[in-house]
Amino acid sequence: MTQFMTIVNPDVITTTCGRVLDLSNTELVIERSNSLFSYNIHKLKSGEYIIAEKFYANPFNNRYILLNDEQIELLKNL
Repeated sequence: MTQFMTIVNPDVITTTCGRVLDLSNTELVIERSNSLFSYNIHKLKSGEYIIAEKFYANPFNNRYILLNDEQIELLKNL
């Protein structure tokens, strides 16, 4: 009997818009966390940003939101 192991890289994520990206190739801009979840912002080499929301109790609720420079500037003005 042959067993296969699936190796999962936790740095490879899928954004809410469907892009698959590797967070290990990003610059961590903001890092916040508490006992329930973490909220981090990563900057890609392309100038885009990813908001990574990770929920410790239920990782199926994790979200990775891709934003560009214009969207980041809009958020700064809120």
